[in-house]
Amino acid sequence: MTQSNLETIVIIGIFISTITMFYAMTLSIKHFVTFRKLPRWFNKMRKNGDGKEFEDFLKKLFEACGWHVKNPTSSVNSPDFGVDMILDGKIAVQAKHYKDNVGNDAIMAVFAGMNYWKKNGFPHLRRAAVVTSSHFTASAKKQAKDIGVLLKDEDDIREILKSGPRKNWITKQRSGAW
Repeated sequence: MTQSNLETIVIIGIFISTITMFYAMTLSIKHFVTFRKLPRWFNKMRKNGDGKEFEDFLKKLFEACGWHVKNPTSSVNSPDFGVDMILDGKIAVQAKHYKDNVGNDAIMAVFAGMNYWKKNGFPHLRRAAVVTSSHFTASAKKQAKDIGVLLKDEDDIREILKSGPRKNWITKQRSGAW
């Protein structure tokens, strides 16, 4: 390899590295700016938003925390089998925007939905989670603990909005949450 070819390869490598760093920084800034808007959106939506708005909110929250969020269905009219979104192809999430506490139905739905989607397009699904803008019944907490479904309630959402984006917040159980 000649000196000229080697110099060209080095220059191309530096150029690609610079572009990659710029792209990564742009994404980080975009997610940071989005994350800063989320607490106000949550408070407004919590009072008078609907289920679709809560799903949109969670999608932005998960993306700001570093997750790739995918809708398991191809259209709005397709059944989701209890799964509203899938994180990195690994975690099935059911979003529940309720004023009252969330019961066992949501736990059973996301667990069954995780197993359905694992066999139908998302073979790497390993976990299921229910995220609510309210809280969970004692019975739902017990069932979730028994079958390994992650639960995130209003307090967890407020905690992540206060502390800043972290990818692992969905998989970490808050002490005393069960």
